[in-house]
Amino acid sequence: MKAYSNVNWYEKSPEEVLKYLCQLEKEEQYPFISFLMQHFPDLEIDWLDLFEEYKEQLILSGKIDEVLSFVEWYKQRDLDYYIEMHEYIERKICDYFIYKKDIERLKERMAFIQKYPVPGIDTLINPLLFQLIYHGYYDLAVQFSQAVWKPIKKSQDLYVFASYPFISTIYVSKLQKLYEAHLNGKPTDEDKLFRQMLSLGFEDNRANFNMVISALRDDLSLADIMDSIQKGSDDHMLILNIHFLKYMLHTYQLPFVLSEWLWNNIAATNIFGKQKGIENWFYIDAKTLDDYISSKLDKFFTSNQLEIFGKVWGLDFVFEFLHQQQLLSAEYYEKMKENITYCKLKMIRFVCGDLWQMTFIFNWPRTSNYIDDPSEESVFNSTFGADFQKSTEIINQYLSDFEIPSRIKKELKVSNSKPIIPPSIWPETQPVKKGQKIGRNDLCPCGSGKKYKKCCLK
Repeated sequence: MKAYSNVNWYEKSPEEVLKYLCQLEKEEQYPFISFLMQHFPDLEIDWLDLFEEYKEQLILSGKIDEVLSFVEWYKQRDLDYYIEMHEYIERKICDYFIYKKDIERLKERMAFIQKYPVPGIDTLINPLLFQLIYHGYYDLAVQFSQAVWKPIKKSQDLYVFASYPFISTIYVSKLQKLYEAHLNGKPTDEDKLFRQMLSLGFEDNRANFNMVISALRDDLSLADIMDSIQKGSDDHMLILNIHFLKYMLHTYQLPFVLSEWLWNNIAATNIFGKQKGIENWFYIDAKTLDDYISSKLDKFFTSNQLEIFGKVWGLDFVFEFLHQQQLLSAEYYEKMKENITYCKLKMIRFVCGDLWQMTFIFNWPRTSNYIDDPSEESVFNSTFGADFQKSTEIINQYLSDFEIPSRIKKELKVSNSKPIIPPSIWPETQPVKKGQKIGRNDLCPCGSGKKYKKCCLK
């Protein structure tokens, strides 16, 4: 019997309870909290805030049932507050179930999450959509999108078109069905799809929609693409978008709902056209690519690191496609592959201890230029359960075997006269909350390095 079991903790102040907790050995701390939950549930302490300190380590040590037990206990006490703050716990639970491929239990979490999509839009809802897509749960991603897009679109707390990732997922899934019906000689109803687009909230632009339908039905015309580039039009980006979706479906059997986001990653004309010769208009030098990817990362909250990680790995598919369509010469395609590899290694370092969440890349098909590294997957998995210091050591050791080409080193030293801005052709998933909420356990935005609750929240 533990010494604390003989104490009437209702007679102690919250400060005394927390002081006693901190004096316990680390492995004894959460059992003490569990004891208090069972025998002294009405103590005037911030249970949810206290649990924040332990949830991640409990999950990474495989004690997921203890986490779920706490969640159910707390929801019975204060459901409204849990709904407001649930993103910080449910995100970690979903990460775990996806990593363990426990989809039935993931669906149980989603049944609750999708009822309240607005509070966790940046830190839970958007990332979960990309987790589902990247890990190959395409139908589940569409179902999830169908469940959350309306409340997100109607919310007054979110910026305009916060629902875009979800309505886009629904739309391209319907677009693929129309394309497959066309391939099989079945009747198609383009007008119905256009009406569905409008009902989802897309712009009433019949000309662009007709361009999409033509690209679905026709072969790619290199002359038309070159003509669009020379005229300074953006039409070629939309046309190539659709042909890329078709290419990925036929070459790699990957659905539109995944390929759309891989193409969306480079849907910005301001990163192209920096190399002489229209045949290399799609080449992106290392400095421009590095700055472009960095401009899209949420470096403070890291809310979109999984999304951007997958998009960087997807660049292999995009530029293989452009090369095969004779839109990138062999010489510059080789340089592009080196630039992509450099950016991949930077992303590995950026995500660090969360690298285990990125193992979906090992289930993606390989492009013809992919160099297989048998140790890579084990490196990703070894960060699961490792603390930040250990993860950093693992990654530093792994990356020490890579040498940055001298060409890239020279390009990175060149200063761009204009900053790279996020893409403007298609909407991108950027933070969408008005006045983004800072969690009590997030790093303080003042730059002190302390948690928000221990710094400027005071």
